[in-house]
Amino acid sequence: MRRMATERRAYGEPPRPGGGAAATKGGVHDSDEAVAPEPDPGPCDLCGGPIPPSLQIFSLVPDSSVIHPEDPGQDGQRLLAACSPEHLSDLQQHYRRRPYVNEELWSGKIARALRAHPEGLDDEHLVQATGLNVIQIEHALSWESERFLRGETLPGADGTTPGADERPADEW
Repeated sequence: MRRMATERRAYGEPPRPGGGAAATKGGVHDSDEAVAPEPDPGPCDLCGGPIPPSLQIFSLVPDSSVIHPEDPGQDGQRLLAACSPEHLSDLQQHYRRRPYVNEELWSGKIARALRAHPEGLDDEHLVQATGLNVIQIEHALSWESERFLRGETLPGADGTTPGADERPADEW
């Protein structure tokens, strides 16, 4: 079985120096002379190898373990990058087999809200901060309790962002 690359690209990484905006000369915009370099897609999510700029293959797949650090609209979606159509197909198959667990997603939303408010939140403010209702919050907390009792770790308990930590490929 192939091993999945463990290096992850962070959401919202700042642009690399020299990229993006066109250069200016003496306050005058000069877009003809500035050529922005192509963005680096990072390594293939399956093999960890480089992705040639001419062959950038991406796919968005459902994954309840992915929590965007700032944008709730991107929660539950994993962006895959591959160096070949075959590697993308293998990655897509992996995530099709992974169950989508709403309570896992809700738990990640709660963790993000609590990280943003280390002083804590009452029920009303937690509902506002997560966009969840009280029943969803209760289900997420029960799900976390069951995981804890089974000896599984809580999202972010090891200092990582929920969804950012990957299980080793040999655990698939």
